[in-house]
Amino acid sequence: MSLPDGIRITTTNFTETLPWSEYLVIGTVILSSLSIGVYYGCFVPGNTKNDQFLMAGRSMSILPVTLSLVCSFVSAVTLLGNPVEVYYYGQQWTFLCFIPMGITIWYLYLPVFHELKLTSAYQYFEWRFSRTVRTMCSIFAIVHLMTYMPITTLGPSLALGQVAGLDYRISAATIFVVCVAYSSMGGLKAVLWTDSLQAIVMIVSLVALGICGIIEVGGFSLAWERNVDTGRQFNNSLDPDPRRRHTVWTSLIGGYLLWMPFFAATQAQIQRYNSVATLRQARMCLLFNTVGMMGFYLLCALLGMLIFAQFYNCDPVHAKLVTSPDQLLPLFVIDVLRGYPTLPGLLIAGITSGSMSTVSSALNSLSALITEDFVKRYWPGKSDIVLGNMSKIISVATGLIAFLLVFVMKTVNETIQIAPFTTLITGSLLGPILGVFTLGMFSPWANNLGVLCGMIISIAISGFVGLGNILAGRKNLLPNMRLPLTIRGCPCANMTGFEAACEDLVDEDDQDRLDLPDTSGWKNLEYSGWVKIWSASYMWQPGIGIVSTLIFGILFSSLVSALFPQRYPKVKSNLLSRPFVRLWNKMFGVKCMQQFIDYGEHSDNNNNADTKF
Repeated sequence: MSLPDGIRITTTNFTETLPWSEYLVIGTVILSSLSIGVYYGCFVPGNTKNDQFLMAGRSMSILPVTLSLVCSFVSAVTLLGNPVEVYYYGQQWTFLCFIPMGITIWYLYLPVFHELKLTSAYQYFEWRFSRTVRTMCSIFAIVHLMTYMPITTLGPSLALGQVAGLDYRISAATIFVVCVAYSSMGGLKAVLWTDSLQAIVMIVSLVALGICGIIEVGGFSLAWERNVDTGRQFNNSLDPDPRRRHTVWTSLIGGYLLWMPFFAATQAQIQRYNSVATLRQARMCLLFNTVGMMGFYLLCALLGMLIFAQFYNCDPVHAKLVTSPDQLLPLFVIDVLRGYPTLPGLLIAGITSGSMSTVSSALNSLSALITEDFVKRYWPGKSDIVLGNMSKIISVATGLIAFLLVFVMKTVNETIQIAPFTTLITGSLLGPILGVFTLGMFSPWANNLGVLCGMIISIAISGFVGLGNILAGRKNLLPNMRLPLTIRGCPCANMTGFEAACEDLVDEDDQDRLDLPDTSGWKNLEYSGWVKIWSASYMWQPGIGIVSTLIFGILFSSLVSALFPQRYPKVKSNLLSRPFVRLWNKMFGVKCMQQFIDYGEHSDNNNNADTKF
């Protein structure tokens, strides 16, 4: 998932040496992940074949696929960033958006994905539109994954490097070496089972931190009371202003549009849907994934509430106990929960697992995309074993490039905030891809030229909003909606290990600085028209790409059909979503729709599906 705009990846000024038992927890998780890859790479027969390597033979069970679906995009950024979002902006209803998302994918997208037996998710676009659309979307996906991997590795490495006393380069190198090793050796089976292990580690770490945090803070009721007193209860605002960071509309509709591209338009998730044998199994994986995502969000929200309850009278960022918000969770653990053995190590293991699950999923997805969409096209006729070996080489090469990009992102981070940059990439690339899937499956009237024009305009609009947000943010033009914070009650003498950091604070002559500025009146301030557009909540930005692709794709498709009515053939019914085929038949009649839809069973060189709708 993309970073919320409030988080900037930086380093902090405190260090903590962990006892050997904490490193033992971390090392056990890393070595266990590596051993899974070695097992599937060296001791399981048939893994040299491309279909086995990329699709696990389409014979995986529900449990590993479900856990992998959950943790593929629950990255370390999510674990560090979501508690901070609650700390600054309060509880949201975002976790509920997974329900309509799951229902939509269950009925409208998943049957098409699974029954077409896709290896590359974007093979669909060649069958439905053209090779150009397929190539374009594959390139978008590759760019997204190659930028997403270093970002999800850099942030946690910087935030936890100081806690564990390790240089961020060592942390990042360890993550990439381990992920490249087990991804390239064991293929999708190794990725799914390591994802399962890592998902369990993340769940255990969050639950343990939540239980111990409730005890140390003084109970759930006290934590809830402190959050309610400062307006951090669930936000029931119905304000339609898209600039307001969290409202009911933003959490439900914006959250829905934010997460839909990840679960209905990415190679990683579509690959997992197709790694099980039946549609029923794929749907069960999706159902359990929906419940799991809601649980993850609620656990992160609980941690955010506990962090605020602990520091409600002393904001660590303004008190300069840490230098960036993404270090609040590590600070909470090492300062408040230091008395619980293995908890710091469990936190680091959980966050490391989040990074590894994202990187390994991306590497396997890149192997599938590059092999299926480019290698097979330019070097046809290769045997399945040769293609399998090439997929492994691609996994290693892309992992090395992504690791080098960590240092590029480190330089970018010193110039601009990574958060809006990540949102820009997601909204501008994944949003249009989901828009094209939606046009292809829902509308038999959508055509190749119309979709291409819609995508180009959508990328331009999304890029304009995203770049504008970055530039406006650098100039501090965006509205500040953070909820009340204070440093008036900082008990410096009681903050173990941070006495020196508080000396400047208590010696301040200007005591008025202890109360932080009130940001509640942001709507009363004057903003230019462009800044108002650029100030749209980060949760709406992927939706901009989706909706603009749909609007302009339909508009240009209609125009093309009017100008060239005989140019485009009928759409095969198995490329359309079944409920929409029924809807159009009911609205316009079967005879009318026969002009646009081929209802017959078919299995030809361009489409290996054989499904009668």
